[in-house]
Amino acid sequence: MPLDKKNHNNYYNNNNNNNNNNYFQTLRFSYKRLFRTTYPLLILFTILVFFFSYKECFSNPLELKCSIEDYDIIEDSQDFPIQNEKFLTYLPHSQFHNQFIELKNAIVLAYLTNRTLIVPSILQTEHKVLSISHSPLYYLNNQLINNTNIKKDRLLCDVKYSDHCSPEYEAYDNFELINWEEIIDFSWIKNEIKIIHRGYDFSIEGLFNICNIPFKETNNNYNNNNYNITLQGLLEDNNDVYVISNDNKYYYRFFDTENPHNNYILSKYETPYLISDLRKREEKLIHVDTLFGSTRIDYKNKNVIKWRIDMLRSLKLSHPTLLDVSNNIINELGGFGNFLGAHVRTADGRFKHNLENIIDQVIEKLKKYQKISNQTINSNNSKNLSLNDCKLLNKKIIFIATDSSNPHVTLSKIFSTFPCVFTINDFDDFVIPLMKISYTFDKNTKMSKFFYPLLDLLIISNGMDVVVTYSSTFSGFAKYYHDVLVFERESLKKKINNNITET
Repeated sequence: MPLDKKNHNNYYNNNNNNNNNNYFQTLRFSYKRLFRTTYPLLILFTILVFFFSYKECFSNPLELKCSIEDYDIIEDSQDFPIQNEKFLTYLPHSQFHNQFIELKNAIVLAYLTNRTLIVPSILQTEHKVLSISHSPLYYLNNQLINNTNIKKDRLLCDVKYSDHCSPEYEAYDNFELINWEEIIDFSWIKNEIKIIHRGYDFSIEGLFNICNIPFKETNNNYNNNNYNITLQGLLEDNNDVYVISNDNKYYYRFFDTENPHNNYILSKYETPYLISDLRKREEKLIHVDTLFGSTRIDYKNKNVIKWRIDMLRSLKLSHPTLLDVSNNIINELGGFGNFLGAHVRTADGRFKHNLENIIDQVIEKLKKYQKISNQTINSNNSKNLSLNDCKLLNKKIIFIATDSSNPHVTLSKIFSTFPCVFTINDFDDFVIPLMKISYTFDKNTKMSKFFYPLLDLLIISNGMDVVVTYSSTFSGFAKYYHDVLVFERESLKKKINNNITET
């Protein structure tokens, strides 16, 4: 019996639905089989991709992408380059205060040339054991790469073999790298220029990567015998890079204003360099060998002078534990301006050879603050007093910052001249918090040796004045820092007085 149209349609739809259901059930079953087959393969593929992408982490966990801490420290360098962004960098050398002078000069040049400043890490070494003094650009860059690589190798001696694990390389254990913003406040600076921290890598490959400059690799790039030649080729024979370098570290002096008569005062420098000419350079990167020298830049422009003063005042020590420890000791000494600070450099170079004269000069300067004669000093102060006794007797307290390992012996003449002389050795209990802090670059090493000079500096700069060792960069920094603190306090007093007057 033939089906009517309605029943035919129902029959067709039912059959079609049944067929569809069977089809989709078969399809789902096929997908399940496919998923069960491919799932383990997907997991294996993911593991292999991860392994080959990070395989160097298994042999060298200090690789940038393997270390979260390293990434955090130089996170600024991960920013995407601004279109037409131009860069400026330099190489650090010598001890901390010399490097700080370089940094300040670099900040000025970056500001005046409108370039992003690539800041190398602080080099921290025991100067007598592993010195990194000024040298020609390519030799110094090679030395920094070599030191960093050996240090990284020695950090891994417990987990892998290296030629650098032998005792002959122990001096490199004293080599450390520190990000500037671990200890210095950059907040004001970052509102004025863009900063990128170079991190723990002094390679040209890493530098070019930051600047987005193509790296033309050659067969000789890693040949130690020819490294300086190759490095020179990578930098100087490159349309993206402009190099300023000379074997004499006092060769060039920068000027912020053009002299119409071409009459530039060079002082100890040999040749003038106009910052306006630097501003016109089209290369992506300006690489300077050294920016050391307190008079490296000559300032005539009043706006630049004012900006530089504000910049210098902004660069203050900011490590919280260091500040807490220094404030506790300063309060023990009587508080800001209630004791006298002095710096006596003793341990190296011309300071060591001229130590007797340096001590005599410091004593004479201290006497001017004591307002007493030689006879009074020698007759009444044959014995040193305790800090509490000095306070009770209202004696002038003197705090000496020094690099001497045994100041009571080395500076005995000062101790025998004045009854209330103290050094950081008299506050061992106060400095314990600093002894617990490790370097970010090397968690196995404590930062206390690095902090001690900065602690000395903070203390003497909080005194009523700073008696200095002539021509010492540490003394110069302490004197400058004292002036900054005095300016801040006077500015705060004026602000409070103005508020009182207005109310």
